[in-house]
Amino acid sequence: MSTTEASITIPKLQGEPAEKKMVGRSVKPRKDVPLLKGAGIFTDDIKLPDMLYAAFVRSPYAHARIKRIDASRALQLEGVVWVLTGREAARQLVSWMNKPGLRTPERLSLAKEKVRYVGEPVAAVAASSRAIAEDAVELVEVEYEPLPVVVDAERALEAEAPLLYEDWGDNVLYREEFRSGGTEMAFKEADLVVSERLVSHRYSPTPIETRAMLADYDKEKDTLQVWASTQFPHVLRTFLAQVLDYPENRIRVIAPNVGGGFGIKSAVFQDEVSVVILSMKLGRPVKWYESRNEHMLTAGHERQQVHYIDCAVKKDGALLAVRDRIVADFGVSGTFWTEVQPAMLTAASLPGPYKLRNYDFDLLCVVTNKAPCGPHRGFGRPVAAYVMERMMDIIARKLEMGPEEIRLKNMIDVKDMPWTTPIGVLYDTGNYKDVLNRTLTISNYHELRKEQARLRKEGKTLGLGLATYVEYTAPGSGRLQGPLGWSVGGWESCRLTADPSGKVTAQLGMSGQGQAHETIFAQIISDALGVNFEDVRVMEGDTQQAPYGWGAWASRATVTTGGACIRASRKLRDKVLLIAAHLLKEAPDDLDFKGSRITSKRDARKAVSFQEVADVAIRFSGRLPQGVEPGLDLISFYEPESPTTCSYATHLAVVAVDAETGFVNLLKYFIVDDSGVIVNPMTAHGQVHGALAHGIGGAMFEELFYDGEGQLLSSTFVDYLLPTASVMPEVVVDSIETPSLTLGGFKGLGEGGAIPTAGAIANAIDDGLSEYGVKLLELPITPERVYSLITTRER
Repeated sequence: MSTTEASITIPKLQGEPAEKKMVGRSVKPRKDVPLLKGAGIFTDDIKLPDMLYAAFVRSPYAHARIKRIDASRALQLEGVVWVLTGREAARQLVSWMNKPGLRTPERLSLAKEKVRYVGEPVAAVAASSRAIAEDAVELVEVEYEPLPVVVDAERALEAEAPLLYEDWGDNVLYREEFRSGGTEMAFKEADLVVSERLVSHRYSPTPIETRAMLADYDKEKDTLQVWASTQFPHVLRTFLAQVLDYPENRIRVIAPNVGGGFGIKSAVFQDEVSVVILSMKLGRPVKWYESRNEHMLTAGHERQQVHYIDCAVKKDGALLAVRDRIVADFGVSGTFWTEVQPAMLTAASLPGPYKLRNYDFDLLCVVTNKAPCGPHRGFGRPVAAYVMERMMDIIARKLEMGPEEIRLKNMIDVKDMPWTTPIGVLYDTGNYKDVLNRTLTISNYHELRKEQARLRKEGKTLGLGLATYVEYTAPGSGRLQGPLGWSVGGWESCRLTADPSGKVTAQLGMSGQGQAHETIFAQIISDALGVNFEDVRVMEGDTQQAPYGWGAWASRATVTTGGACIRASRKLRDKVLLIAAHLLKEAPDDLDFKGSRITSKRDARKAVSFQEVADVAIRFSGRLPQGVEPGLDLISFYEPESPTTCSYATHLAVVAVDAETGFVNLLKYFIVDDSGVIVNPMTAHGQVHGALAHGIGGAMFEELFYDGEGQLLSSTFVDYLLPTASVMPEVVVDSIETPSLTLGGFKGLGEGGAIPTAGAIANAIDDGLSEYGVKLLELPITPERVYSLITTRER
């Protein structure tokens, strides 16, 4: 295979599923064929009678006062219905995070007196077509008074820096200090202290489908219906009710097909709220879908941090303590609903899989004149993995140890599980050393080292880079509402209904964006209930039909909704067996229920189909046992037993580096993960593969680059580079299975492939260029940056 071809190799999983069980089978996702045929329905595909289109007047300045807005010329344009301004109808977007010391920035649906970043919405136009709305935007006159700009977070901390929010007195959005108690003594006992400044950059989730919203307010019925490209329909409904001061039970939110979420669609922005306000003011449907330029300007900016990190180690490589000072650039603010949590998660995740007992950090979340910082796949953890894994390699080189050797030296032993990190995160189950050793085995790591030495003699450069991580997924309500100070629950819901024909419908509070929920949850229900997989239909994304749920984020869907599906299936199964036992004149415990058939364990001739039981429960309820209510319809809720459910993996990147150009060729990439019980290996490894591509883009290509005046210079795909098939390496994915402590034994995996990628690739390039004496300390790792490091050292 040439190195420009992309492929994925999936070795046979350990622990093949039992015969006839659906969990563990590679089943093709049910939605794939309709989507490939173009039959999917996305928000922008929906058209309603008398519908208007919205477009936004956005600030061309990074910091300015709004002196005057004149919409008279726009309103004269045929087809323009209204121009909404902040002074007419601005609403403050609420926050669900109550953390001591967290400031509340002004976050209005439309800027009212002041703009703080390029692209901030100032006015919203409603017109009969999108083209007319966009033409009208050009006719709205806004007079600005430019103000001084600050775009660098470290400069924003200086006493003379321009203030984004004058009443604060500084530009600190949030500050947190953590001390574990023994760190100072550990540094005194160290044989070596290694200190570095590591920089992570700002980039975007770039889903295929940008943000979109269609709001339809019915004045006669006094109801509001919203279609949105969102990861959390129920949360969006509650949020809108609070912001608009409107009864929640009159709002219906529907998430149709969503073309990728990647975190950014678990946020709500100013422009989205303005679309709903327009509809409620005009009493007509209003649709807005975001252009790619708007998306790059405003949505999903994350990861921009500077770390001043010190590591205390012994001569044998034992890691004694870590100190880190983190300066996180949040742009003008965080977003609803995660606020400053991306940086908080970086700080919490930095210890990784290591036996680190002494850990101190100072976290500064700083505001600058850039777009707000929103959630992004991996959510702060990729920065933590990059920083910690780079430090492990830097320390190993100073001590003349192998990168695998120093990691094995410091990894938590399986006998020490469960493990609690210094900051209080519980690692529930796992075997970190086994995963690392398995990575070394399937990659023939030591043979690769021999090949590296041989190629060096020929003047060629081969680099190997290891990186590991631990991701706590599906956090419970206690952690969310406690340490994170978040008004959010960690549970999920499932409503199961059987009809007289014996078919089962699951209505989930969860909402998916391409994770094959309609397939994997049908697999779980099929096994837990005992019905045929083909007879289970899974529906989600409609707040009027489904019970309340918190949505897809934190790699939580399989853990939380999978548990809810199991719990609901078990309840329904118990009722089915009770009815069947009455019909067969057997005890419920003496019956088997599988393949949509209930059979006596003592006499296989005594059997009844699930369809017959369902028919009795609904149509022929006179045959029910005394005291049993008619119907097969129930709701269950599930909160994971463990406060955190931890996935983890080891990645190994193999690269070739052209020292004359700085170009990096990804040759091969190995991943061994532990995501607990895997429901569907095909879709699971597809998630890993997609997340890896996301991580490669962030590590090597993507960057949201601002000039000194706060102008974004990479707002199109001409300037903002994405990974393509031609740069993807051959990917080998393997798994071990350590069940979690939750129902089903599941762990999250949707984000993991993106978490250690930058660390692995940086370590590989650094390893390949070790003879040049370079040290990679800043992302992204572009050819220009690599070439500059090489030529600087050569001088």
